[in-house]
Amino acid sequence: MARKAGMRILENASVRAVKAGIEPQTKLLEIRTLGALVRRVADAIVEDAERWSADLIVIGTHGRRGLSKLFLGSVAEGVVRISSIPVLLIRGTDRSARRRRSGKSGARRARA
Repeated sequence: MARKAGMRILENASVRAVKAGIEPQTKLLEIRTLGALVRRVADAIVEDAERWSADLIVIGTHGRRGLSKLFLGSVAEGVVRISSIPVLLIRGTDRSARRRRSGKSGARRARA
């Protein structure tokens, strides 16, 4: 299920890049390890990008701050710290925030 979601995200990003006149190359990196430390995941991403001779690493971030960042860590931050390849961070938004901005909510509105 996660693999399908990842592929869907890459396909959508590729379509947007092509529309913007960019010829993207994408790769879904699957790291199979139990209890992996953030540092190990970031290392795997950077090592693979270097083997691939990537021009740019684009990675999503949750934008966590404070204690949640301290306890959960940040793969994106780890990649930025160790990569010699430029890194573009894309901040994600949660669905409820998008619904609020668009005026949609989970509750149905009563008609007058």
